[in-house]
Amino acid sequence: QDAPGVNPNADAIISIRNLRKWYQVGGGFMGFGDKIYLKAVDDVSFDIERNKTFGLVGESGCGKTTTLKLLLGLETPTAGNIYYEGEDVATMSKAGKSEFRRSVQAVFQDPWSSLNPRMRVRSIVGEPLEIATTMTKGQIATRVGDLLSETGLNPYQANLYPHEFSGGQRQRIMVARAVMLRPKIIVADEPVSMVDASLRATILETLRTLNDEFGI
Repeated sequence: QDAPGVNPNADAIISIRNLRKWYQVGGGFMGFGDKIYLKAVDDVSFDIERNKTFGLVGESGCGKTTTLKLLLGLETPTAGNIYYEGEDVATMSKAGKSEFRRSVQAVFQDPWSSLNPRMRVRSIVGEPLEIATTMTKGQIATRVGDLLSETGLNPYQANLYPHEFSGGQRQRIMVARAVMLRPKIIVADEPVSMVDASLRATILETLRTLNDEFGI
């Protein structure tokens, strides 16, 4: 596939252009000497098409997770642009950035470190609705139960705590939370690398089903 051009692709929901993230690791003391940088991400460009699954592949340490953090706004780019539906995220209005954050959700590599051990699953999964909507507690509880079923869990498990689940089930909880606001994009950082091989296909099938049913 040819490398993307400088401008965003009108048919893509996400366009990354010439993205860089450099960390200064030495030099430049008190204005003297050359600065030394660690180039975690250096001139990366790609497009994510609507209703498609896009895989970013590379060896360990090549910058995949840093790219994900830049896309999510957890890191600030040194240079380059991130476009969402053709609009530069960096220059979006407050309302636009709010819509972007709702539309792009994440599933991280280690579900255990992403889940609050003191919260029941109903609170973990339902929290985005409590923050972003005016739904009642009853409506949220119903939505949580439905979503747990859609991701291969049982509605009664909403009353349990994270430690009462297996690694694969905890990752399903993270998937359920990620799709709670019906996002347009889920970015997943090696979502099956820390679960048993027997569960990997099941979790990937869950993500594919969500893609088919909801166009995520």
